[in-house]
Amino acid sequence: MKGWGVVGLKTAAFFAAMAVAAGSSANSQKTIKAGNVSEARVVAEASNGSNWLVNGGNFGSQHFSPLGRVTDKNVGNLGLAWYLDVNSPMGMASEPIVVDGTIYVTASLDRVMAVNAVSGKVLWTYDPHVRLTVMRNSWAARTNRGVAVWEGKVFVGTGDCRLIALDASTGKQLWESPVCVDTTQTGITGAPRVGNGKVFIGYNGSDTGVRGSLVAFDANTGKLAWRFWNVPGDPSKGFDNEALAMAAKTWSGEKWWTVGGGDVWDTITYDQASGLLIYGTAGATPDSYFGDRAGMNVSGRRLFAGCIVAVKADTGEYVWHYQTSIDTENFHVIVADLAIGGKTRHVVMTVPRNGTFYVIDAKNGTLISQKALDGQPRSQASTGRERTTSGHNWWPMSYDSVTGLVYIPAYDDVDNPAGYLDEAAGRLIAWDPISLSARWAVPQPLPTNSGVLSTAGNLVFQGQGTGVFEALAADTGHTLWSVQTGSAIDAVPVSYAIGNEQYILVPVGLGSASRLFGPVSAMATPESKRGPSRLLAFKLGATIPFPYPTIVVPPVPKPPAQTAGAAIVHRGEEAFSKFMCDDCHSPQADGSGAWVVDGAIPDLRYMPTQVHAEFLGIVLAGSHRANGMPGFGAAGAGFPLVETKMSVEDANAIHAYIIDRSWKAYNDDLARLQSAKGHP
Repeated sequence: MKGWGVVGLKTAAFFAAMAVAAGSSANSQKTIKAGNVSEARVVAEASNGSNWLVNGGNFGSQHFSPLGRVTDKNVGNLGLAWYLDVNSPMGMASEPIVVDGTIYVTASLDRVMAVNAVSGKVLWTYDPHVRLTVMRNSWAARTNRGVAVWEGKVFVGTGDCRLIALDASTGKQLWESPVCVDTTQTGITGAPRVGNGKVFIGYNGSDTGVRGSLVAFDANTGKLAWRFWNVPGDPSKGFDNEALAMAAKTWSGEKWWTVGGGDVWDTITYDQASGLLIYGTAGATPDSYFGDRAGMNVSGRRLFAGCIVAVKADTGEYVWHYQTSIDTENFHVIVADLAIGGKTRHVVMTVPRNGTFYVIDAKNGTLISQKALDGQPRSQASTGRERTTSGHNWWPMSYDSVTGLVYIPAYDDVDNPAGYLDEAAGRLIAWDPISLSARWAVPQPLPTNSGVLSTAGNLVFQGQGTGVFEALAADTGHTLWSVQTGSAIDAVPVSYAIGNEQYILVPVGLGSASRLFGPVSAMATPESKRGPSRLLAFKLGATIPFPYPTIVVPPVPKPPAQTAGAAIVHRGEEAFSKFMCDDCHSPQADGSGAWVVDGAIPDLRYMPTQVHAEFLGIVLAGSHRANGMPGFGAAGAGFPLVETKMSVEDANAIHAYIIDRSWKAYNDDLARLQSAKGHP
């Protein structure tokens, strides 16, 4: 347990009370096997809400809790029941699973922990010791979105593309299976899904030429059950099935089969009612990597990239697809029954990155309706430009069958923004899927915020990048309760009950993988990005003092003198992109704001003197390979897309470019410090 965290509850009276509660719970559950989740149980308890048995709370992935003890009338009495500091240096993006009083949750580097749901005490931990020596594995291992639990087992995917099964009662590893055909290309960041005795998982990599597939394993043995490739392979080798032969007709261009894409890095929903697995794919690999091989300038839909796809969960047999865009990414899929045109329709509801709300027939893939979330001017951006374009990222929505609304964590951006979300702002939208209109919408200062939980108490819970965790009235959007946690919130809140007590649980800590390549100022404040990784559990009447973190924004260290000219710095900027340094250390990102070597990826602008001196050994020779920094002195070593060796001249130019960026950050920070002291 050492190194994972400590429960921040100190009073003897509290621990005594918790011991009584935990003991009572344990005595009543002695005969219940840990991790007791089955298909029959998930269906039977769908209207109960005491547990959070599967991702999304039910097989429709609706992220709705039927618990109603905490309501819009008493939510102001929520207090902190317990908290747990978690050793997760890259924050938390996990959706907890709660089964019979035990919480199963993941941290960065794919670590898993089981936690007592009443006291916050850690029961066991597991570290898969994910391989970091391959660059893409190193990237993928920094974010993990959670586990699945099934018949006494806990399943987790890893950054080096393994699926691992653990004993739910002890955390002991039971089996592991490789997921990717080529584990040097990519890794897993999403949570597995379960159903029909199988575990389903995908992986990422559409942006770097990886051929996507969805994979199913036998939950008991880890044996591969089936694999469905989402884009066809080399036609000279034949096609795996008729669906891929059909899809191949929509591709063209020189060696189009080498392009890749169609990865399933998060979106999977097991629809128990139809026996289908319904999931979303990313687009084809951008042409910037492969020229015109993707056939961007010729006809063709490049199936099944940019699609919602349905296959039979038992066999992986293709059933239907609906393409939302050739190059967009598809996110959270909700399955529900809606009354449309006087008839009950079993439907899929989804909002891809393009910000369009789709309603699709879940049985045959027929489009029922679609409507963009935008269409009217929003608030003025800092540049004075109107935010008129709306979008959605991976964070899950919530469907409340009581209000009939879907709560969407969206963002509004300007047309043709200067950078990724640089000018965007957030918006929580209560969307009517029948009228295809917003019932209400609440603006938010940052575009990156947490997933959404709605409850039968007429409440919607969401965390924000600013660190605020709040409850809003589900019917009106009015804020009823909030707390400043001190940490950016990028995870997914859930609810559960122990006895007569309803808990609201949320992991906090800057956990978005986008922090590596996008502006952190779009995800967190200078303070909230430095907040601790924690689990926070709230319940009515709890009085534990909130542990507000003490956050210090460290100064940027003075860089070494810049001895290179502008031409060398420019060459370094180009080499930085060519060798894909910006995959983890994007110069467009604001960075973590510190030099950290505890499992996080350091901000290069904070590079200490000793690291500057060792730069060539690190970048060329790979002296820090074990920590996830490959050496680029050997072509393809650890990252197949980089086909040429990095020369000493390129490495020195990259160093000059980093020094140039460091001086800019240093001067900006100096101005900040002087302003804070009241200097002109």
